[in-house]
Amino acid sequence: MRKKVREITNQTEKKQLIKQFIHLVSIDQVAFLTDRQYSQNSLLAMTKDWNHFVEFCQLKGVSPLPTSVTALRHFIEKQSDSRKYASIKRYTVTIGLFHRILGLQDPTSNSRIKSSLASTRIDKLGDAKVTAAFERTHLEQLSALLSRTQRPSDIRNLAIYHVMFECLLKRGELRDLTIDKFDINENSIRLSLGEYNYTFSPETCCYLQRWFLLRNQTSQWAFSAIDKHANIRSSQLNDSSIFRILRKASEVLELDVQFSGQSLRVGAAKQMAKDGKKVRDIQSYGRWLSAAMPYYYIGNRTQANLERMVFKTFKPWD
Repeated sequence: MRKKVREITNQTEKKQLIKQFIHLVSIDQVAFLTDRQYSQNSLLAMTKDWNHFVEFCQLKGVSPLPTSVTALRHFIEKQSDSRKYASIKRYTVTIGLFHRILGLQDPTSNSRIKSSLASTRIDKLGDAKVTAAFERTHLEQLSALLSRTQRPSDIRNLAIYHVMFECLLKRGELRDLTIDKFDINENSIRLSLGEYNYTFSPETCCYLQRWFLLRNQTSQWAFSAIDKHANIRSSQLNDSSIFRILRKASEVLELDVQFSGQSLRVGAAKQMAKDGKKVRDIQSYGRWLSAAMPYYYIGNRTQANLERMVFKTFKPWD
């Protein structure tokens, strides 16, 4: 969803921020610039992207703010040697956003930049990596392999796989999940995510109950960290831990593919489509703002592109 971020008009504040952002910046500085309108993951990505651009400008002896069309075009050409189109496009979105917030001419609206991006997109057509789907068969195989385990990490991980699959959880949603979001009864367990409520299958309830009995009872987090000595901590899982938990599933199943944070959402969306669910129902169940990604995940790329058009803003070329 498009964010409504202020344009800085106070000249003193504007000069101070430009002075900061011609150098490498921290995530806190990016959060301040963007009025804290973005998620932590988005802020991390924008900070990394901007600093990458600043390093390029420093190497070339040019200013990143305001950047010249020539400098940005050279940056795009340089990145195309090693980066995917999606990454290059993301760089330009960040660069353009920062310029607009600071009341500077947006270099990404220039016709030469648009032409350069269009050329890069054609050259790199098909380079996007398809997310490996974590399917129901994978969940069943993991359950068979890990259901009798006594290792705390395996007990936790198996519960995580089931919860993420049945609720189409994002990595960040899993990370921030607190125990008070679960309604635990003798014969059922329900999860509340904002306005959405999910009732788990009996199998998932079994794995959840096993983990809940084992978890650190002083922790507010539903799924907490476990150290290398198998000690269950009270601390929150971080993104790196979740990354490793999902990679662990690939290792246990001895697969060539590697699962990512989106793999379970992809697999679950495909399963719902196989079960005859309509795309709009999948969108609602998975809490997507648009039907674009459900269409994309089930293989309808044409309809996915049409859905994305709703969120696009067409700017005239300079």
